[in-house]
Amino acid sequence: MSLYQRWFDSGTLRQKLLWWVLGPMVILLILNVALIYRFGHETADRRHDRFLMDASKILLDQLRTSKGEVVFNIHAGALNLLSADKKDQLYYSLSGWQQDFHFGAPDLPAPPGRPSETPVYYSANYAGHPVRMMQAVIPETDVASGRVVVRVGKTLVLHDERAQEWMWRILPSLVLSLLFAGGMVWWGVGRGLRPLLQLRDEVIRRSSLDLSPLPEDKVVAEIRPLIHGFNDLMARLDTSFVLKRRFIADASHQLRTPLTGLKAQAELALRLDDPVEIRHSLLQMRNAADHAAHLANQLLLLARAEPGAARPDGQDKLDLAALARNATEYWVPKSLFKNIDLGFENSDGNCRITGNGLLLSEMLNNLIDNALRYTGAGGHVTVRIICEGEAVRLEVEDNGPGIPVSERERVFERFYSVLGTRQEGCGLGLAIVREIAELHHARVDLLSGAGGAGTLVSVTFRTARQRWKN
Repeated sequence: MSLYQRWFDSGTLRQKLLWWVLGPMVILLILNVALIYRFGHETADRRHDRFLMDASKILLDQLRTSKGEVVFNIHAGALNLLSADKKDQLYYSLSGWQQDFHFGAPDLPAPPGRPSETPVYYSANYAGHPVRMMQAVIPETDVASGRVVVRVGKTLVLHDERAQEWMWRILPSLVLSLLFAGGMVWWGVGRGLRPLLQLRDEVIRRSSLDLSPLPEDKVVAEIRPLIHGFNDLMARLDTSFVLKRRFIADASHQLRTPLTGLKAQAELALRLDDPVEIRHSLLQMRNAADHAAHLANQLLLLARAEPGAARPDGQDKLDLAALARNATEYWVPKSLFKNIDLGFENSDGNCRITGNGLLLSEMLNNLIDNALRYTGAGGHVTVRIICEGEAVRLEVEDNGPGIPVSERERVFERFYSVLGTRQEGCGLGLAIVREIAELHHARVDLLSGAGGAGTLVSVTFRTARQRWKN
């Protein structure tokens, strides 16, 4: 029942199509009525005027000249012909060209201008009624002047009936055609929408986890692009949900380890009496808490950097060199603590790009943190900004142990760490870097450092940079 109720809603496609079809048809119907009314009047005028001409000839036949005088004697047969129409009244006037005689109504209205042999038909009012009249000068040999001015008029009762008769003959068929067309449109749209409504019911019956594509062959061709786009969206959502579920599973597994260790150290500390051992357990608890906090922050940052979570395009115009310089300065204390030479190089002071400043800063922090984490004491890390033509390249280079060529693609996977590095990490740093780079349409490359030692991470922004003059 709800299906049919929707059909009668004011915003349904069925009603809109019905309006678009019947609206022009109603306008055409009104134009047809006006044309039919006009044609009916013209036809009635022609029949009326023909009667007036015939009546004038009958009246002329009643004129006679007797002893030099014109006599008008209308016999019964002629009178019956003229009065056959019981609904209308006939008026006439017969007069000589020189006004030697006059018969009939002397005050019948005349048209403007002089009488002529060409019949003149016109409308007037006489005796309180609208009349249709004719005036003509007709040759007549039976009168002295040889010509008679005939003026004949008749009321319009039968004339109007004949005019309306045309309309009532044709108007019902037009209205029936209009109703039939509306019914066919209503039925046809219902037939055409039935597959779409069936698809709607199928979508309603589905569970929230069913993202399988809808069948495209059951709908008309005009709807197939919509169904195709919907299926494409479902496929992308399915991929996104799979990645989300995998991310949640991995995150749960990774968080479980430091939290379990933290709980174990706390339980151990509760059973210890030696202050030295208690302090050692507390230090282990602090390290586990730091690791868990770092992992949680990385997970949150990774979630923000995923496609769809942020849109860097069209946001801020940024000075990448300034961002890199600030990030480098932030990590100087840690580099001094580890006895690592941390430097910054910039080939051009006007390297500007468009992007999300917060995400780009996090990308720089992850790159510098990774470089400092895997570089030993006495080593060096260099942050470098290079402007080449329409591209801007960010480089972070260290002289640490480096990454084997066979591992360089895998290190971008989430929670993956190179074996044998003996460094604590959550395996998300480079995964975050790639996610943020892809959001900014940039390419990330892992290369060997100077002399084949260490690691060089290069992030190339392929979009055209803007070089502003200070």
